[in-house]
Amino acid sequence: TRLVAGNYQLRRNMSMREVASALFHGRSARMVLTVPAGWRVEQLAAHLDRQGIMDGNQFLAEVRRGDALDHPLLAALPPGHSLEGYLFPGSYQVLDSATPRDLGLGMREHMANRLPPNAPDLARQQGLTFHEALTLASIIERETLVIEERPLMASVFLNRLRSQIHLQADPTVQYAMGYQPDTGQWWKTPVRLEEYEAVDSPYNTYLYAGLPPGPIASPSLASIMAVLQPAQSDYLFFVCRNSNCDRG
Repeated sequence: TRLVAGNYQLRRNMSMREVASALFHGRSARMVLTVPAGWRVEQLAAHLDRQGIMDGNQFLAEVRRGDALDHPLLAALPPGHSLEGYLFPGSYQVLDSATPRDLGLGMREHMANRLPPNAPDLARQQGLTFHEALTLASIIERETLVIEERPLMASVFLNRLRSQIHLQADPTVQYAMGYQPDTGQWWKTPVRLEEYEAVDSPYNTYLYAGLPPGPIASPSLASIMAVLQPAQSDYLFFVCRNSNCDRG
């Protein structure tokens, strides 16, 4: 009655006492993977490597292949596009035998299960495909840590899109800049104004109008819902009032 339920990896040469001990102490063949919201796929791949869960390079190759699930929520993924943004943040139990494809499928299925079934319709009401909504949600995820601000921030960005004003979102420039070897970080901060024009990338929303080609990180449910159900406003700008912000 004290055996622990779960999935176990047992060797053929284990004695009955060793098998019983494994089941009694709950040493299962699962590892817990926690993925924070706002990570890009390279950060997740490096974490998988560090934790010894699976080969990070193989995982990166798998998600860049961009195979979509047969699910209406994920049908908007452009052919050949990476799964950036579609790997839902959260905690996962990963079997020792899990492959990069298994993990990628599980994370996408988790997102599909957490979102409302009418998510594509809600996106269309904002003039977006679900892929575009996910892209905007990933920008909002990187813009603010305050959940309560996100529907209003979504409103600002949607108003800019409708007014054909450049989004001018700092995280898109950081994403385009990529890994920073001098600091060991994937998100350069701060980014100087003169650097914006030097980053020639379709992800640079200071140079290119509209949304970038795809998500820049894994957005949380709160960020996705902020885009699907934004606040109503005519605002086109927002400013940081935190004392830690540059120039207040």
